[in-house]
Parts: sequence; structure tokens; C-alpha cells
Amino acid sequence: MIKSLSFLSLVSCVILAIPADARTWKEAGSDRTVEGNYVKTEGENVVITRANGTSIKIPLSRLSDEDKQFVSDQEAAKAPPPVVNEFKWETDFALAKKRAKDEKKQMLLDFTGSDWCGWCMKLKKEVFDTEEFKNYAKDHLIMVEVDFPKHKELPAEEKKQNEKLSDEYKIEGFPTVILLSSSGHYVNRTGYEDGGPESYIKHLKELLMHREKAK
Repeated sequence: MIKSLSFLSLVSCVILAIPADARTWKEAGSDRTVEGNYVKTEGENVVITRANGTSIKIPLSRLSDEDKQFVSDQEAAKAPPPVVNEFKWETDFALAKKRAKDEKKQMLLDFTGSDWCGWCMKLKKEVFDTEEFKNYAKDHLIMVEVDFPKHKELPAEEKKQNEKLSDEYKIEGFPTVILLSSSGHYVNRTGYEDGGPESYIKHLKELLMHREKAK
């Protein structure tokens, strides 16, 4: 059973045998300490196992700067490495920009009405959902869905972000496809095109190449 205790009550506990690799945790702004092994971060608390096998939670905010950095390092070490060259629709524009920069890929923003716009659904079915396009996109593009649905509610932050992007790129109809460079600069725009994935990939390449020649 995990108990939540204050530093003061922790110090009053008698600890008989401390493991060799146990850490001394210090409370910020005081001399109070507790011995134990780091287990995980749970919300705003750090879970620590003591020598007697019991686990306790200590508020992260009460730890010393040194201990906070230790916790941060442990969490970073546990984080899985980023997966590159995968086909994935991002909805967080800031995250998509970071991926584009890190992976050196251009960005494709699909401004869509996913649950009501017939041409949007047609573009998705005929092009974006095909294996041929996915294989191309995962090596060259970071895909971003900028959705304006009518029959489902987006999270407030995503809705606000999408409206801001729509204003920024002067979107007047759906679907509108915006192409950005890996650094987030505007490259070109398009929309639905007949012909399936092979034709659409060729179309995108031409748009990107035309922009490069114009520079």
C-alpha cells in the first residue's frame, strides 16, 4: 500500500537497513531527508520505496533542485525513442513542426471537414488512406490534420489552434492542402486532385519543385 507522508513524519520513521543504492532525498529549504529508491513519478508526486519495502509519495514541489533534476533525468531515460519514418496524422501543430525540423521533412496540412465534407472524404479515401501514399509520406512528409468537424467536438485547444491556422493561411474552402518547409515556412497549396495516389504524389512533387526553382 502506498502512503502519502510529509517529510517531517518520514524523518520520524525508524529505518533499519538502507539498500546500498538508496538515495538520500532532501526537502527544499530544510535539513529534513529521507532514504529510499526512486520508483516512478505519479502525477505531481514521486514514489519512493524504503528499505522496509513500503512505498511513499513525496510531492515533487517539496524536493530540492538536485532531486528534481534526478527525477527529470530518470523520466527522460525511460522515455521511448522517437519513431521516425512512420505514417501518422498529427493534430498538434507545434509537435508537428518539431518533428518536421528534427526529421528534416516538409509538412502537409490537410484543412478538412472530416465528418461532413464529401471532397475531403474522397481525398482521404482515394489518396491519404492508400498504402502507396503512406509509403511516400512517411519518408518525406509530416502529416497534419486541421479539422473542422460538424458532428463531433474537438478539444478546446485543438479547436482554437485550427481556427488560428485557418486565419493564418486564409482558408476559404475544404479540402485545402498547405505545404510547408521543414522550418515551417509556406511553400504552396492545393486541394483535391483526380487520379489516385500516384498522380497526387507526382502533383505534390511538382508543387514542391516549382517552389524550389522560384527561390
